[in-house]
Amino acid sequence: MEMMSRAEAEQRIRDKAESDADFRAQLKSDPRSALSAELGVEIPEEVTVHVHEETVSEVHLVLPPANEDLSDAELEMVSGGTAWGECSSDAAF
Repeated sequence: MEMMSRAEAEQRIRDKAESDADFRAQLKSDPRSALSAELGVEIPEEVTVHVHEETVSEVHLVLPPANEDLSDAELEMVSGGTAWGECSSDAAF
C-alpha cells in the first residue's frame, strides 16, 4: 500500500465512511479493525481510537496534544517510526 500522510489517511476514511454504510458502522463499533483493514496498518493495543460522529447540533473539536516533553517510554515508541499516540498532521501511514 502506498505511503500517505495523516491528512490523506483521514480523508480516505471520511470518504469511505460517507459512501459505505457498512464501513461506517464498523468504524463506529470497532474502529481499530476498520482502520487497520482500510489503511493496511496495525494499531498498537496501547493506542485508544475514538470515533465521533457530528450532528447538526453537535460539533467536535479535536485539540493536538499539549506541548510536553516525551517520557522515556514515549521516546521508545517513536524511535523506530511513527507512534499513533503522537501522530502529527504530517505523519505518514
